[in-house]
Amino acid sequence: RIDAAAQAIGRTARALSNVMPASVEVFEIVPVVNGVGASKVTIRRSDLECLEFAADNATALRERVTITDAGPVPEYALGDDGLYPKFRWSLKPAVRMSEPLKGDVGGRLTASFDLQPGLVLSGSVYGRVYGNTDGSDPSGSSLPHVRSDGGLYAEHGDVALESLTLAWFARPGENLYSRVTIGYLERMHAGVSGELLWKPADSKLALGAELNYTKQRDTDGAFGFGEYNYDIVTGHVSAYYDFGNGYLGQLDVGRYLAGDVGATLSFDRVFVNGWRVGAFATVTDASDAALGESGYDKGIRISIPLNWALGNQTKNSLGLTLRPGGSDAGAKLDVDGRLYDSIRDYHTGALDPEWGRVWR
Repeated sequence: RIDAAAQAIGRTARALSNVMPASVEVFEIVPVVNGVGASKVTIRRSDLECLEFAADNATALRERVTITDAGPVPEYALGDDGLYPKFRWSLKPAVRMSEPLKGDVGGRLTASFDLQPGLVLSGSVYGRVYGNTDGSDPSGSSLPHVRSDGGLYAEHGDVALESLTLAWFARPGENLYSRVTIGYLERMHAGVSGELLWKPADSKLALGAELNYTKQRDTDGAFGFGEYNYDIVTGHVSAYYDFGNGYLGQLDVGRYLAGDVGATLSFDRVFVNGWRVGAFATVTDASDAALGESGYDKGIRISIPLNWALGNQTKNSLGLTLRPGGSDAGAKLDVDGRLYDSIRDYHTGALDPEWGRVWR
């Protein structure tokens, strides 16, 4: 539940120092994300105890801690203490913006069921309470309407199934992470999505690849596909780079939902308090005549942690993405559980800026 990974690791280490026998000198703490080890943080018990009241103890402890590849998580660490199967759910207010000053507000019911380590069944239902999106405005795009009919989905699906998926997360090798997701991936598309990420724990650079086969869903938010009868294979290769001080860059090159080919450049700033602000822009081979009024996909996004509002520890956040319009050119699949952000939280690039919270 703790939003700061360094704080969670520090509390774990201090708890171990209180309860483990005196003969245990080395603690190897492995944060687990979706049943997969994200990294291995090695802390010596003697360092933890002698630095507790030292000046600048966070910096001194970090100099003696190592963060490495987690390797396979032992089965005994996951399966014998009632951790699996695990059911979670939440009901909270939600905001969906389709373009500046247009969108809707409502409630979102989400649930997930961890069947076993790495195997997650999850879904969400969105109920619209109020919105000003006009689904009757015709799209000016000659591309397949993979995003420009977003107003129809908002207008016709007052209560809609946003997603219903089965995801499998794994570690196929050292510094490698994988994800396969099948089902109703998002409110406009269903199918299967696969991803592979290479990310060493101490590296600023990460490389990934994603391949998807999707079919467009009906606008009523139910289970049908007949309204559009549109399917496509899409995919991207991605490069991620951590510039330091919370500045992150990402470049995606590949084929998009409307069949166009191009690249997306993203830039984000992640603050130590959990706030995140970013922008993205896409250029593809779609002709000017096919773009319509919205042009290429572009926008800004913000993610706000909810700790301050709820008054207790939580990793939940409120995210908003503002686009000039629902562009078909450069549209990407909005699948949940992509690997980089969740894995990076427990690597050096994310741990070091917030390491001062290790003693909280």
